[in-house]
This record gives sequence, structure tokens and C-alpha cells, in this order.
Amino acid sequence: MSAHTKELVDTSVVTESDELLVFVKGGSSITSFRPLFSHDSKYLFVIQGRSVTVFSSASGEVIHELQCRNKSVIGIAIHPKNPLQIISCSSDGTVIYWDYLDGVELRVYKIRFGCSAFCMPFQDGSISVVSSKQEGEYKLLRLWFGEKKVNKISFLLKNVLPDEKMIAFGKKGEFVAAVNKQTLYTLSIDENKLRSHLIGGRTFTCVTAHPSETCVATGDNSGRILLWYNFLDAKLPPKTVLHWHALPVSDCAFTSLGSHLYSVGSESVLVKWTIGHKQHREFLPRLGAPLSHVVCSSDNTLIAVHLADNSLQVITSHFIIRQVIQGLTHNHVRQKASGLLPAGLLYDPRSQSLVMNGKVGHLQFFSLQTNKQLYNLDIVGQNVVSAHRHQAIVYTEVENAALSDSGDWLATVQRRQDDWSMHEITLKFWSYDCDTQLYKLNTRVDLPHTQKVNRLLFRPSSETHGNTPLAVTCSDDEKFKTWELVDDTDIYRKNECWSCEACGYYKNYAAKDGAFSDDGSLLAVAFDHMLTLWIPENNALKLALSVPGSQEPITRVLFGRLSCAHLLLMSTNTKLVVWNLLTCCIEWCKEMNIVMMCMDPLTEHLAAATEENELQVFHASSSTPVYTHKRVSDSRVVCGIFLPSTGECTGTHKWQQSSQLYVLNEKQELLTLEKERAPGTTSTRGTIAANLPPTPFSLLLAQIAKTDSNHAGGQLQKQIGNPGLTVVKELMSAPAYTLPAVDSLCSTFLQSLLIAKDNSKTETQGEEEKEHGQVIVTESDSDSEMESISGSSPNQSAVTEARSVSLTAENLQEKFIYLEKVSREDYTWLNI
Repeated sequence: MSAHTKELVDTSVVTESDELLVFVKGGSSITSFRPLFSHDSKYLFVIQGRSVTVFSSASGEVIHELQCRNKSVIGIAIHPKNPLQIISCSSDGTVIYWDYLDGVELRVYKIRFGCSAFCMPFQDGSISVVSSKQEGEYKLLRLWFGEKKVNKISFLLKNVLPDEKMIAFGKKGEFVAAVNKQTLYTLSIDENKLRSHLIGGRTFTCVTAHPSETCVATGDNSGRILLWYNFLDAKLPPKTVLHWHALPVSDCAFTSLGSHLYSVGSESVLVKWTIGHKQHREFLPRLGAPLSHVVCSSDNTLIAVHLADNSLQVITSHFIIRQVIQGLTHNHVRQKASGLLPAGLLYDPRSQSLVMNGKVGHLQFFSLQTNKQLYNLDIVGQNVVSAHRHQAIVYTEVENAALSDSGDWLATVQRRQDDWSMHEITLKFWSYDCDTQLYKLNTRVDLPHTQKVNRLLFRPSSETHGNTPLAVTCSDDEKFKTWELVDDTDIYRKNECWSCEACGYYKNYAAKDGAFSDDGSLLAVAFDHMLTLWIPENNALKLALSVPGSQEPITRVLFGRLSCAHLLLMSTNTKLVVWNLLTCCIEWCKEMNIVMMCMDPLTEHLAAATEENELQVFHASSSTPVYTHKRVSDSRVVCGIFLPSTGECTGTHKWQQSSQLYVLNEKQELLTLEKERAPGTTSTRGTIAANLPPTPFSLLLAQIAKTDSNHAGGQLQKQIGNPGLTVVKELMSAPAYTLPAVDSLCSTFLQSLLIAKDNSKTETQGEEEKEHGQVIVTESDSDSEMESISGSSPNQSAVTEARSVSLTAENLQEKFIYLEKVSREDYTWLNI
């Protein structure tokens, strides 16, 4: 499930008269801060950049997105006096009170200084924040709010760390504990008594407080958990040691009663400790990635844990995984030899999804339309084990990937390099199975090259070469190879496989990159600083080009599209050069330190990003950019891609009419440029009913609705709205202890289920209906309301003529006979 958001990047700067802003379309971290359960555990609040996303803990669906102004959110809390409200705090000091059920903003306060951490442990409505660094240190403060502004500020602690895991309040705000390096600071807030406690040789990593006792639990970098008692009075407080983790403890949390303690770490294991019985512990292993945060619901039934791959798992107290909220998967195991996202960004035309590196050794398919991950494709097939304390584990990573234009074929190159053994390089071709709708391995080639493969690509589909699949690999072993699909049928089966058809090289230069022309008739291969052109069918060298006076290696090669198909683009570390293949001369050249370049497959435009994160969009025939964005990301751009526009155009420029540009930065955030939208809260509350689990009451409603539909016949198709919806909403919205007895509500509820017929009766029938009464159905813009009316009046007649339906006396009598039978049923079970 997806954890999805759209937010503005903090450092985005637009040019003059520019209407485009940078939005995060996916990959926004959901694991930077602790999640939060609602008071009834039905909802889960997750911080995603500038917004707070409200999830249903039962279905994992998004209920609301609470957009929190201009800066990133650094903390959320449940209002102590009103559990139906949450409070968010942004890094610029903006505190917002929210009604999370309706997704509306209630009150806004502005603190005159920045904040680094936030919590609300006090019962009087005051909050506690860690101020931004002032005079070389962070300070823990307590604030009281008035009607419109902050009324009072008091100082609590100094020399604290700007991390919510390093600060804990206990016994409803009676004391506070904070850890910094090897020191535990404790403060009795009422007595204003401060103490500090040291541990030698270890560094604290987290702290949490017992909900009802004077006790705190601290985790350190050795894997120990210490339970501290009587720390407010004793200089040497007694401690209990809980030690299972082999790696540093990432986080720990008490249950609401304090009888158990949960702890997590990089072992990918959730550990449950029983307080008072340190040898009694339970484990939930193999969760898939290192764990960073853990929280427990107020009723002790659910636990939420954050994983390093940017996912969140909701787990029951019996260690059953209930929901997984997953957006764009982050690669938490980064190989030095491969770098971040070595396969780049690909487009799958079959699923209309984005393909990129996900978990180590996997490719993930991510849908931009639904902002959800479709599935992970395991390319390598390896087990991921816990990291060692002093030694990194080397895994096999997918370094290259390519998809054919039709999506029928997927090619991957995987490599493992540990600096002391031979390279393990494998080329795999995957065919798409229409039955399972998954890619299946077709051909495996071990050691296709002796050195690292720099580029893997398919030839574009074209009628000129009969749509014969062809793939090319370029490697540091100074060769490029072409691979062709051949017949591998024998007497046992009918099959096709891939085989190496040709090998090319130019002097002793490494093959850095390659590209096919728009029709697939030409292959361009970059050998160091030389650009060569080949005929793919016979592997014949046609042309070699080089920039005069330049020995810089070529990093990227692209062919122009459509009217610019005769242009060949190449980039180095310092310049962008465009060649005209008709004249074999340089068309234009521009000095740029390019880190990313991609071509729009539907137009003649290309996009390039520099080391300063400046984005420029060019028409391939001109060196003058048609669009410039001074700072598209606050971290280095890694790769980019143009994707076909699927809906309404989100930009205002001509180059955005057919395609949308997406770039990925080092934070693994997927960014795009869109026009500014009106501020507001994104609400998807309409999906709540569809995702709630069935209850006995809902099953009863479904059975009655089904019976009524059989009686109504074809007339039911003309009904607008749901009969009885208003009554059901009133029953569900009111607190249970305020409702009268169920038998007193039965008659009203059953009458609201009456279904009206077409108003095509005569005046005589209308007079007969007046003797028995009428049931008038009126529709409003938001809800369907059922009104029981006896007699008639001028206003009632107007409503009847416009929007109501009359029932004949005979049919009405049949209805009441049926409803009397239903009313005799035993409904005492509803009072349970």
C-alpha cells in the first residue's frame, strides 16, 4: 500500500514569469518520524514531508492528506483533551490543530523560532518543542497557547538532540528524560530537579518512558536496553539490563499499561520483552529490512514499525502482519561498486508503470496513476541477511535494465564485486507471460563481458527491420555485443532464446554508452572520447566522430526524434555537443557540467540537469533552452525520464503537452514539474465505507436491501441515493451510550427503507393514497433523506410532483405486512 504524497520541494526556485513548481510524486520518506495511532486504533497518522497522511489501520487505504503549509512536518500528537483532534508542528514553528475525521484545519499558531522536534505530553494543552540550534546548542522548551498566539514559554532542558527518539516524557508530563551521547538527563518538572547519569564506553541511541511508573528504557549502540529506576532521586539509580540485539537498538516503546516493551534494530526483528521477566521474550523475525521506529496503540492491540526500505507494517499483538503500507521502495543496501539506482528509470508500456531498482537484487514496478507499487521482480534470487557490525556485506545488484518497446522483453545485467574475487556478471532476458502477467526468465548468459557493463538497450520497433528483437551491451572490456532472438526449438519443445550475434570494438577504448536511431537503422557507440556509428545488421563501422581538441570521455549518447532524427547528441562532464549526421559537423555546443540527460520519445525536446541541480529543457535543434529551472531538487539529481501524459496536462509549456518529465534525486524522491494548484486538503473519505470490515449490523442492512430489491424489481434502477442512509448515519455518528433502546428505533429504521415507485398514477389513485399516507423521497447534494409525511399540503404537493414517488394502497399494504414480520425478529443482540 501505498504511502503517497505530492509536495513542494523546499529549495525550488522558478524563473521569472514561470508558473511551474516542483512536486514530489513518489518516494517521499514515511520513515523519518514515528507514526501515531488514533485513540481508538482505527487510524494511523504518518508524516510525509509537508503533509500528514491519515491511513485506515484496517485496510491500509488513505483517508485524508493534511497539507501543512510551506515547511516539513517534524512531529504530530493527539490532543489530550479532544482525542478527535491531532496537532502537527512544522520546522518553521507552525503549529496546526486538525480535525482528522473531516480533514479540516481548526487553528493555526506561529512560533517565532524554528523547531526540530515536537511532542505533547501535558494534560493542560501545552506543548514541548526542541528549538532550532541557538548559540551552538538545542533547547527543550514548553509553550502555552492562548486564543491566537503563544502566551508563555518556559525552559526545560538544554544540550538535547533534535530527535524525538532522544527525548521522552513520563507519567503524563511529570518528568522528562533526554539522552545525548553517553549521558542521560532527567528532570522533575514540578520540582525542577535536574540529574545526569553517565554510562561508559557506549552511546545512547534512544529513550522511552514508562506510562505510569518512574522508569525509563534506553537503548545503546552495543544492543543493550537499560531499564532505569528511581533516577530522579538516586545518584546511582538501579538498572536492569535487557540484551538480545547484536546491533545498535534503533527504537523501543512501552505498551500503554507498561507490562511489555518492544524494541527494534537492524536485525529486521521485532522483539517483545515482558517487564519483570527479562528472560521471557518473543520475536517476529525476517521483516525484510532494518527497523527504525516502533509505536504501540493505546489499546495494546496494534504495533506499527518503520522499515528502512520506506515501508510501514501494522502488526497485531499476536505478531500477525495486518497491513503493509508501501510506496516507492528505497534501496537501503547501497553497494559502493554499483552506486544509487544504477538501472535508472524505465517505462513499462504494458502496465504504464515506472521501473527502477527497489530492494537489493530486485526491480520494482511503480504506478504513477495510483501512486502504488505494483510488484517487485526478483532478478538475482538471493537472501538478504543482517549486516555485520564491522564488515559490510557485498550483494549482487541489478546494474542495467532495458525494456522493449512492446514490453514483451526485459533484459537485465547483474554484477557482484567484492574487490578480491573475480567479477560475477550475468545477462538475463525475461519474456512476458500473458497468463501470469509476470516476466519469466528466458535466457541466462554468464560472464557476457569480462568487465563492468555500462549500457544495455533494445533496438526500437520498426517496419524496416521486420521487428526482429535486438539488444546491445556496452562494456569496459572495450567491446560492445549485439544479441538476437533465435529459434531454439527441438523435438521436445518449441522455444526461442537469445544469442550473441556480433561483437564490435574501436581501438583500445572502453565502450561507455550506446543509442539507436529512431528507426533502428543506426547504432551509435561511445568509445572513450570517440563517437562511432554502426550498421546493426552487419556490424559495419560507418563513421567515427570526435570533438576537436577534446579528450574528455563521453558519458551519454542520444539520437534526436521526429524532425530532429538526423541529430546526434553527446555529453561529457563539461559540455553538451549536438552533431548533424547529414553534414558530419557540430550543430551546436554548450558548456554544461551534466549529470543527467534524457530525450522525450514523443517530441524533439531533451532535458539536462547539472551538478548545481539546474534543469534545462532544449529543443534538439537549438542551444537556447526553452525552459530553465534554477534548482529542481535540494539533493543531487540521479536520473530522469519523459513519460507519456495520461490525463489533463499539468504544465503550461509546449514541451509538456505530450509528455511529463520525472527526475529522481539522491533522496530517492520522484519529482516532476507542474503548475501551481489551489491550496487545500486532499480527501478520499469516500473510500472509507468500501474498506471497513463487515459487521453484523452491515450484514443485516445488506440482507434487507437485497430483499427490498427483489420486491422493487426493475423500478429500483431508477432510485437515486440509498434508502435509509440518513437513519444509518445518525445511528453510526451518535455515541453508543446516548442511543435509546433498539426496539424504539426499529419502526423508524424500517420505514426509511421503503422504496418509491414511478409517479405515473392517476388522480383517483392519488386520493386513495392520501387515506393511507405517503412516503416522500427527497435528494440533497450530499445525502439522501427520507421523510415520512401524513396528509397533504400545498408544499408537499409541489415536492411530490417534482421529485417524489407514490405507492399504491395495495403495494403499500404488502410492504407493511413484510415489515411487520421483520419487526418481530429478535434484535436484542444489537445491545451487546
